[in-house]
Amino acid sequence: MTLNQNIQGGFTLRQLCATLALLILSFHPFFASAQRQSLFHDNRTFYEANFRYGKYFPFEERHAYMKVLPQYGIDLRMGRQTDGRNTWETDFNHLSYGAFLRIEKNNVDSILFVDRDKNGYERETWRALGDCYSLGGFINGHLYQGKYWSFDYDLMGGLSFWTRHGDEFIGSVANVHLALDAGPTFMIEDNFDVTLRYQFSHSSNAAIRLPNCGINVFSWVMGVRYHPNGRPELVSKEKPRPKFQKSTAIFATESVGILQTNEWMRSYQTSDGTMVSDLPAERPYYFADVIQIGLHRQFHPKFSYDIALDFGWTGETKRMYEKAHQMSADGHEYFTGDDAIPLMEYSFARGLHLAPSVMFEINYNRFAFCLGGAYYLWHGIYYGTDQKKTWGLPESSESNFEDTYLPPCYRTFYGRLGFKYYLGENRNMFVGSFMKVHSAVIDYAEFTFGMNLFSWKK
Repeated sequence: MTLNQNIQGGFTLRQLCATLALLILSFHPFFASAQRQSLFHDNRTFYEANFRYGKYFPFEERHAYMKVLPQYGIDLRMGRQTDGRNTWETDFNHLSYGAFLRIEKNNVDSILFVDRDKNGYERETWRALGDCYSLGGFINGHLYQGKYWSFDYDLMGGLSFWTRHGDEFIGSVANVHLALDAGPTFMIEDNFDVTLRYQFSHSSNAAIRLPNCGINVFSWVMGVRYHPNGRPELVSKEKPRPKFQKSTAIFATESVGILQTNEWMRSYQTSDGTMVSDLPAERPYYFADVIQIGLHRQFHPKFSYDIALDFGWTGETKRMYEKAHQMSADGHEYFTGDDAIPLMEYSFARGLHLAPSVMFEINYNRFAFCLGGAYYLWHGIYYGTDQKKTWGLPESSESNFEDTYLPPCYRTFYGRLGFKYYLGENRNMFVGSFMKVHSAVIDYAEFTFGMNLFSWKK
């Protein structure tokens, strides 16, 4: 088998197991030598190898056939065990963090791929999903920590690279990789741990390139962790610490994103006069922007929250107005009869949105894991019309007018999931990245810069 064939075909289960065994055997003499000769002077560093076995969890019913197919993989980690020398480390029961490399063998051999033939017509073919290589960072924390075992959780995030792309699941080579798991860790001796986890993982490209259904997997993960120089001595929580002061700040943020629209339109005419609709990969890109003004409250050393007003705008609204004109020319029912909706022209103001939002933060020193949501109060599409907002959580509650002119990313409510990293001596600025989602599907990725305009202690 050539190198190229190996990349295209991926690893077999036997090859995965052999690779894992070879890596462990290869590192063993190095670690043993390091321990004898004290090459590693820091006992906070550890290494870990994991084996994964999982099943796919597709969001759409038409992909249910994947649920019975297995996925195999191996994870390699290099981590740092905190010892409590900093206050935040004892607040989180001496968590660890580090970097990971993940290799996944996918066993789906019939994924829909759509492109055009030489005459411009859609062509459907079926092919294998391809394998995935991911790298990124992780946080390993303890929900319970005992003398000989602990019950842990892991947060993992990074980039994944696929050997095949352009099918209905994965539209690009590079994607975002996220994972969350929980399970026990057993301390065998001073140098070794055995871990067992149940994990959910997700890979998609944040709507930067369609198609973008993504791959979701539930897995069992079993591994061995090796501490070359033993474990650090942990600082007790009873150590004297500075008194915590609650703080409040008025902040402003600027968040920008780019997405490829999911809205189809007829794009061009073939040589025989047939009007052809655009494929997902052919659809245009649009910018989105959100400005936030809000209040940030740090009420606990580990926890804080935001309350804000979100002022949003998206260029995708123009696509909706163009499609409305196409629907009207086709005699669509929305534009005929006594209850026909008005045919409107696009303007910048009609791409505006307003929503109050809340966000909860878990603060790992300067790094914050964030989860929040918002509900739309107003959309610019009502400007210059007698149309009013309809209230309700499901999208089915929207009027025909809203269904026609509102982009899918701006329906009723939305959630945010992501992180911040605080900058400066007083942590008055931050950068971050968030997934804007609704109905459990990502709309697009935001890249955020924010700063505190005013702040004060209790």
